[in-house]
Amino acid sequence: MNAPQHPQQPQHRPQQPGYGQPPAGPHPPPGHPLPSHPQPGGYGPPPPPRKKRTGLVIGIVVGVVVLVVAGVVGSMYLEYVDEPGGGPGAEPIAQCELSAELRSQAHVSSFRLVQAPTDAKKGMKQTHCAWEQTKGEDGRDPRRLSFLVYDFTTFSDKPDRNLDQARDNYASFTSYATGEQAKALGVGDESMILIPSSPADLTEVNLLVRKGTVVWNIRYQGHDKGFLADSDFPVADAEAVALKVAEEVTG
Repeated sequence: MNAPQHPQQPQHRPQQPGYGQPPAGPHPPPGHPLPSHPQPGGYGPPPPPRKKRTGLVIGIVVGVVVLVVAGVVGSMYLEYVDEPGGGPGAEPIAQCELSAELRSQAHVSSFRLVQAPTDAKKGMKQTHCAWEQTKGEDGRDPRRLSFLVYDFTTFSDKPDRNLDQARDNYASFTSYATGEQAKALGVGDESMILIPSSPADLTEVNLLVRKGTVVWNIRYQGHDKGFLADSDFPVADAEAVALKVAEEVTG
């Protein structure tokens, strides 16, 4: 007798995902899109466009230019408001003394002895005086007043010869006045003021005066400061200062 036959159980094989069937594995919840995957063959969504940096570059350039301009303008302003000059200077010697009124008019208050006269008993004695500005006292417009003193009083033992030496010295100075504006003055025994040709931003006058055996060569110069450019100041003001110096030193 044959053993009883059992019905053969059907075998279940895993189904391969087919068309319309989602692949095995976790699935996103309903309502959420499936993650995108690059398509075969290099095709896929285009990359986002690169942002242009033109605006950033222009902004940097403009910022640099502004900083440079601000630096230049700031430097010009500091130079404009800065007052020239140094300390109060030294005590003037007798040959170089000027009144307080004249120093104020000339905007100079700091004395400097450039050359002191010799102590020799004979010979010409030369002195070089300079009046400059004291910082914070004489304004921001540069000014300088200086004069040379040529004293022939003790040049020799003969007074007439000493006087001749002083006259010759004065004549040697006036001889180079060719081409310059020159005019005679009524100070001392003989005098002349010279206005040399100067740059547009500078005023300068030279005054020569002789009294007896002493000759003075007086120079006053300066300019007015401007924010963008310097300028000269009226020649008449410079002449007035030089003339007053001549009157005081010969007096």
